[in-house]
Amino acid sequence: MGTPLVTVISVSYNHSRYIKENLDSIKNQTYKNIQLIVGDDASSDNSAKVFQEWLQSNNYDAITNFHNINTGLATMLNECIELAEGKYVKIIASDDYLHPESIENCVAAMEKSGDEYGMIFTDFWAIDNNNQSTELFLQYNSHNHFFNSDGSLKKDQLVKYNCIIAPTVLMRKDALISTGKYEPHILLEDHDRWLRINEIKKILFINKKLAYYRVLPTSVTNTRNERMIEEDLYIRMKYDKTGINKSNLFHYISTKYRNSEKIPALIKNEYQQYPFRVKRLTFALKNNISPFLYYLLLKFGKKIK
Repeated sequence: MGTPLVTVISVSYNHSRYIKENLDSIKNQTYKNIQLIVGDDASSDNSAKVFQEWLQSNNYDAITNFHNINTGLATMLNECIELAEGKYVKIIASDDYLHPESIENCVAAMEKSGDEYGMIFTDFWAIDNNNQSTELFLQYNSHNHFFNSDGSLKKDQLVKYNCIIAPTVLMRKDALISTGKYEPHILLEDHDRWLRINEIKKILFINKKLAYYRVLPTSVTNTRNERMIEEDLYIRMKYDKTGINKSNLFHYISTKYRNSEKIPALIKNEYQQYPFRVKRLTFALKNNISPFLYYLLLKFGKKIK
């Protein structure tokens, strides 16, 4: 196996407490042909200073991208990717960290698998802010239906459910570049990226725990949480080629309509273009009929198809 260059992009937003552990895990990789890029999006906790002090004390070469004004993760990532020189790119939030053999295992599998694969991901450990093991909903061993016999991820499973944990991922740079830049208005930038690659390439899985994913207490506001739910539905509509999300999407939108709740324009517009839309719901959305008439349309009309 060759040792192609791997670009690791470590990005922080108020992660100063965890940066040293993150960078130590990159330095201690058994795979050594690494280009390191570190970025900070105008943190208020001296993250940039912690990055600089670690790089200096470890005499470790890295490209730095430190913002004085917060621009959002998408802008930060797009700038860092433009600096990437590796055949492969790993993007990791600086509160997560890697198993020493993470990159070596992923590169070996990708080099063996061929160009039809655009990225690879692995199993992981979920940890809290004190590095103690914590529970997470995702257990790959109980979800064998996610995968094909060759170890690749089934394309429709990723459309149905984001089953990929970001710090485990290694992407081919050409797949990353060919699927476009990160969009600033998208909060779920990871899932959107995986789905873009999923449309043009296979995605490989290694059934080994090779990254530590930190699950922190959430401070997400109700407004932001609602927006993330809306984005999740939008993304799953946008990339659905088989109708795997038809029932869930119909239930969400139809329930809101019947309860006279506002349906976001993003969802409303995308649903009317969705190949597996339910015609009666589409009719209601287009003509803005009353919830009561919509109820009657469902109750006394023909079976929904």
